[in-house]
Amino acid sequence: TPSPTSTPDPSPTTTPNPTPSPTPQAWSPNNDITPRVWIDASDSSSYTRSGTLLTSVTDKAGTYTMGILGNPTTNSFTQNGLNVFDFDGSDSLKSTTFESFTSDGNHWAIGVFRWENVNSNKDSFWSYETNNSPKRDYAVSSGNNNNFWPGELDLDGLNSNRISSTIGNLEQWSLQNLSKNNWYIVACWFNKTGNQIGLRVDGKDAFNPVNDYDNTLQSNQELRLMRNRASQELDGKMGEFIDYPRMPGTSGTDMTYLEKAEGYLAHKWGLSGSLPPSHPYKNSPPTL
Repeated sequence: TPSPTSTPDPSPTTTPNPTPSPTPQAWSPNNDITPRVWIDASDSSSYTRSGTLLTSVTDKAGTYTMGILGNPTTNSFTQNGLNVFDFDGSDSLKSTTFESFTSDGNHWAIGVFRWENVNSNKDSFWSYETNNSPKRDYAVSSGNNNNFWPGELDLDGLNSNRISSTIGNLEQWSLQNLSKNNWYIVACWFNKTGNQIGLRVDGKDAFNPVNDYDNTLQSNQELRLMRNRASQELDGKMGEFIDYPRMPGTSGTDMTYLEKAEGYLAHKWGLSGSLPPSHPYKNSPPTL
């Protein structure tokens, strides 16, 4: 009797592996919009040192050559495991030239700073001084001379009301103040397109934004870090500073780009806990 013919098993059904979703690319200061200035103490390739003495600092955006004034130090202190620059109140960073700043009045800047001693109400995290006339434009300053930081935005005191008739020489911070020896994300913007000037600390307004931007900032500026426009220097530390010659957002008074920079710095420097619950990057850093 012939053997029964066997029927082969059908080929097993295979399920194709799903195509993985691409991992979102992390937002960085130079891959979505182009910075004009980028000073980064956490990037060891952007500075040189002799022991702990800071000997040179490179602007990663390529705009400025930064001069070292006094004896700031590095590789001695960290924040969130990242290196910072340390200033003792008699040293600072200052650009060696005046460079193109803004062509249309739109500008914003942001940085990670802490103050450790204040002895002048004009002690400043950063300031810009122009070689045009009138000479001075703005500084982000302490507003107090006795180890207290209620804060003020200083405008052109040599020609009052030139930039804003509402602010005049200065706008005091009515909504925020900074405690000694704490890190903060500080941002300031001049939005000519949206007719607005404002300042934020950790994603929160330091004063109600002023909708009164009468005249543009000057077109050429010298950058000073931990130094005001009259050469008063600040005792404290700096992690990173970034500046953009554009609006802080996509249109009007939108803050899209500035919020991304806040989120980037907050998560990089371990400061996300300081952002308000409503901040779009409170829980995760921005992506492209």
